[in-house]
Amino acid sequence: MKRGSLFDLVCEGAARVPRSKPALLTATGSLSYGALLDGARGIAATLREAGVPPGARVGLCLEKGPGAVQALLGALAAGCAYVPLDPRSPPARCAAIARNCELAALVVDVPHLQHLPTLLEGLSPRIVLVDGAEPSQLALARENPFLPPLLPLQAAAQHPPAALPELRPEQVAYLLYTSGSTGTPKGVVHTHGSGIAFTRWVQRTFRTGPQDVFSSHAPLHFDLSISDLFAALGSGASVRLFSSVEAMLPPHLVRTVRQLGITVWYSVPSVLTQMMEAGGLEQGGLPSVRVLLFAGEVFPTPQLRRLRRAVPHAQLWNLFGPTETNVCTAYQVPEELPPGDAPIPIGHTCTGLESFVLDDEGREIRDDREGTLWVRGPHLMQGYWADPARTHATLQPDPRGVPGLAYCTGDRVRREPDGAFRFHGRRDHQVKTRGFRVELGEIEAALAAHPEVLEAVAVPLPDPQLGNRIVASVLLRTGGQVEPQALRAFCAERLPAYMVPERIAVHGELPRTSTSKADRTALKKAWETGAGA
Repeated sequence: MKRGSLFDLVCEGAARVPRSKPALLTATGSLSYGALLDGARGIAATLREAGVPPGARVGLCLEKGPGAVQALLGALAAGCAYVPLDPRSPPARCAAIARNCELAALVVDVPHLQHLPTLLEGLSPRIVLVDGAEPSQLALARENPFLPPLLPLQAAAQHPPAALPELRPEQVAYLLYTSGSTGTPKGVVHTHGSGIAFTRWVQRTFRTGPQDVFSSHAPLHFDLSISDLFAALGSGASVRLFSSVEAMLPPHLVRTVRQLGITVWYSVPSVLTQMMEAGGLEQGGLPSVRVLLFAGEVFPTPQLRRLRRAVPHAQLWNLFGPTETNVCTAYQVPEELPPGDAPIPIGHTCTGLESFVLDDEGREIRDDREGTLWVRGPHLMQGYWADPARTHATLQPDPRGVPGLAYCTGDRVRREPDGAFRFHGRRDHQVKTRGFRVELGEIEAALAAHPEVLEAVAVPLPDPQLGNRIVASVLLRTGGQVEPQALRAFCAERLPAYMVPERIAVHGELPRTSTSKADRTALKKAWETGAGA
């Protein structure tokens, strides 16, 4: 039976470099490959000694840093799946996730010790490891008879290594919880096999190696982190971990890239836009970056054109795919972007995967008509944790009758003449207004084409007569000045009347999710309560 795990992949990368080479870089220091893997093996031995069985889930609720990475590698080495929780989310939400996947162990940092009773309610974990804790800090918590054994993470990392289980590609490696349409987070289950297949694609496509320095801007609960960590460590490269505070400081990000000579950058487009707008990226560029990757949201073409000019030497890639597929298509941005403000394509299917397009009747489309994108291949998730109904609704036997499973992305696409896909929105991102079906992304692209606009979010407000009223929130460029009525007039020159937002609000800043995207839910609530305008 075939064996192989993400932990094995990291060990493979470590074998290419000296033990003393920095694996993880932070604002205050570094951790070598030798120390990283020794600590991971110690944590794995601690978990096994505590009775955490292979296949169990280990939660991570702590700031991203060397301790968090050691812990997730330790969980993998022990044969467990790691489950990153957003430490900035309400404790009740983290607790709901913990209960859903029945965590058998938890890793927290000192600031989150106070939330343990909430996080562990209804659970019986074997052990809690606390990053950065001194034994004296845990004394009071240990007096609580309802808490499991507590141990400093650093003490666990020093545990003598023990025999580790042999892992197979089909075993679960990690769960990433994403927002569900019902309001309940859904746990996307990825195996060692899917993680390795995706990581190998990244390594081959971008020719990564020990000479590289990766950025790690995304939080661990965001799927961009998979490439940041495993492609870097599996290549023997160094990776700079940005904390949640650092991630919000554009000048600091630009300065760090230049000082460290980061060669591979990956983030959502809005972060790059802020690095240009407020971080000085355009004044000097990013000379060391050879591969610049972005994903997670549409990159407004006017801002992408600015970035292309600022880093003319680097490869720019638009990576596309939901958490369920890792990345499924990729598009290399040309040196000269075509005229106009239409978003760039999402590209061709990743090597090793297969994509196809179906119309609304389930028939395959081979020409340039619009349809729904389906994906199959080794990057795909195993399913949604403890949710067979949701799994079967999206991960289905190939509708074309070909043996095997295929995933319905829900994304609307068209084929370009060269075979690349162009994104036309999501089935669930379309709304009805005045009898017309409207793609919110088209409105946002029209607003983003204005020279003073940095970012735009179209918001549908339910209306009993119209279906939805469309409003919009915009963020202007630094020093930009434009009145909402002027923006409406600008839209009217580019969109049919029923798509022009009824009202537009100009914001000093937009609310953000923990993954740095514009928070659409918060904006909608603000409009509904009258605070959005």
